[in-house]
Amino acid sequence: MKKYYIILTLIFIAGCGSDSTSVDKKTTVSKKQSVANTEADNNVVKAKVPKSRKIASQRSKNKNVKNRKPIQSKKQKNKSNTPKSLDKIKAPDFLLSDLEGNIFDLSAFSGQVIMLTFWGTWCGPCRREIPDFIKLYDEYNDEGLEIIGVAVQSGTSENIKRFSDYYKINYTILTDIDRHESYRTFHDYGTVTGVGTRAVPTTFLIDRDGYIVKTYRGARPGSVFYRDLKPYL
Repeated sequence: MKKYYIILTLIFIAGCGSDSTSVDKKTTVSKKQSVANTEADNNVVKAKVPKSRKIASQRSKNKNVKNRKPIQSKKQKNKSNTPKSLDKIKAPDFLLSDLEGNIFDLSAFSGQVIMLTFWGTWCGPCRREIPDFIKLYDEYNDEGLEIIGVAVQSGTSENIKRFSDYYKINYTILTDIDRHESYRTFHDYGTVTGVGTRAVPTTFLIDRDGYIVKTYRGARPGSVFYRDLKPYL
């Protein structure tokens, strides 16, 4: 009988040990699965974090943008409306004389918006443009507008001066130093722009950086000149 109980006890202990091992194995497997699931979840989260952090970082940099006042000078503002330099043609230099015999080159008007008009005292359409040029010069010279009238084949400086005084021209008039310089200048401008030299008046709008940005072959009303030069002032 005693042997019987001893055998049953050994069987029970062996069974309990087996169950304990099985439970431990199940617990271990369960823990491993849980850890694997947690790591997988963490990997998903980590994959999303860089993008969201990057956006948050970018937003933090820009959060005060609306509160900043733009720093833009008048000249910078006007430049933003002007064509790119690739679309412009550099204005050729010249040497010409004013009606008092003073010699001028293009650099004498550096930094100004220039309307360079080739005209003649003998030209009817040229005479019709003069009042508009006078008005434009009066109104916008203080803002940086220079109007230069190059008198082509118009006789002596004395003759041109009498004409200028009669029409009360207030802008700069240039002409030959000796002879033919005015026509050579006209030829240079007509060649680089492709408009030629067959007609006066021909006018060139030159920006503050010395580039030709507009050409006019023939007479135009003052409103057209004003519309085109205003963005450059």
